[in-house]
Amino acid sequence: MSSPLPDLLQSIFEHTKSNTKGNVADYIPQLANVDPDQYGVSFCDINGAITSFGDAQVDFCLQSCSKPLTYCLARKLQSCQQTDTVHAHVGYEPSGRAFNEFVLNREGLPHNPLINAGAMMVASMVHPNDEPAKRFDAVLDFYKQMSGNYGKIGFDNGVFLSEKHHADRNISLAYYMRENNAFDGTPTPSQLNDHLDLYFQACSITANCEMVAIMASTIANNGICPVGEKRVVDASIMKDVKCIMYSCGMYDFSGQFGFCVGLPAKSGVSGCVMVVIPDVGGLCVWSPRLDVMGNSVRGIDFCLELSQQTKAKYHMFSSTDSLLNSTNEPSLYQIIQYASNGEVDKLQAVADKSLMGTSDYDGRTPLHLACAEGQEAVVRFLLEAGVKVDAKDRWGRTPLDEARTYSGRVSACEGGSTVGAIVSLLEHNADNA
Repeated sequence: MSSPLPDLLQSIFEHTKSNTKGNVADYIPQLANVDPDQYGVSFCDINGAITSFGDAQVDFCLQSCSKPLTYCLARKLQSCQQTDTVHAHVGYEPSGRAFNEFVLNREGLPHNPLINAGAMMVASMVHPNDEPAKRFDAVLDFYKQMSGNYGKIGFDNGVFLSEKHHADRNISLAYYMRENNAFDGTPTPSQLNDHLDLYFQACSITANCEMVAIMASTIANNGICPVGEKRVVDASIMKDVKCIMYSCGMYDFSGQFGFCVGLPAKSGVSGCVMVVIPDVGGLCVWSPRLDVMGNSVRGIDFCLELSQQTKAKYHMFSSTDSLLNSTNEPSLYQIIQYASNGEVDKLQAVADKSLMGTSDYDGRTPLHLACAEGQEAVVRFLLEAGVKVDAKDRWGRTPLDEARTYSGRVSACEGGSTVGAIVSLLEHNADNA
């Protein structure tokens, strides 16, 4: 992924902060107590470099973002035993119904591992004959491996107890599946209760944006955790989980998300959206306010903006030429970065000079950034290239406004004369425009 991506992510983060639509989940009372204004974003590339913004180090419950992780664990355990029968008990298809709906597929199985019934089925296949504590430890240890033991994976007992206390529908779903012989064998009521507990416990595991971004990056990196560079899961399982996340991961918004964003993702009612960018990295966006489908409002907004601003560059069905950027022509965000850093030589090497006058999502041009950072040589170059001096960003500010603001911050002994030269240049060009 190109170097300007962190700047792009920050720009999108700042822009989407103002979106305060939606409401926090309240069907689990403990989740209703979270501060709805919290907002964190983290990206981890497949080399282990982490970029974070906002409340990225605040812990939250994984909720349904745990489902693809537990699915990977169940597949891994059965693969090790050479009895990979997970999909003999859970399907691959979107259900076309709500995530907690009383519906099974034609074979009497839950439709996929990412709806409640399917996730409970997957939990039932994690060390089913071991005592509950050992089963939970196996899940916790696996999540730690997926995150490269970066930070502290925790557990919210209050959420777990709240989930268990308000579990009427999930308990009913479990018995409905038992009635339809969906489980491996016929679990007793006590065994069914243990399976449900493990499912609730997985949903109540806590992490922060940085850890979830690493988990997503492990999936993006075909099972090798970028932090520590150890293989956690076979690549074949990673292929399967990416397919299921792509088609089923975003509740009733999965089809539209796949169409518009085109990436494997999973959301949870705590406000987490975990996004996998295959062979590039993992993204986590966390903001508790949800839309009517149970997805984070800011999380969806962020992902849609990312797709728009990169022209769907990372969409799974983008052309190979687009992904490889075979022309090697710098992107607008690279050019903006050059301007901000004062790298005139790199700007001079750009073949398409028309990019010099274009703007990012916020309407900010390379000239805006050069003025904001007092880069006189860049300002001269851009003016000679014929860029407009009266371009306004979304706050109505021109490059001259940026130069004057910068001038007010810098004293004469710190380079005020240079800044004064920039202001004069811009004023002269504005008069002659």
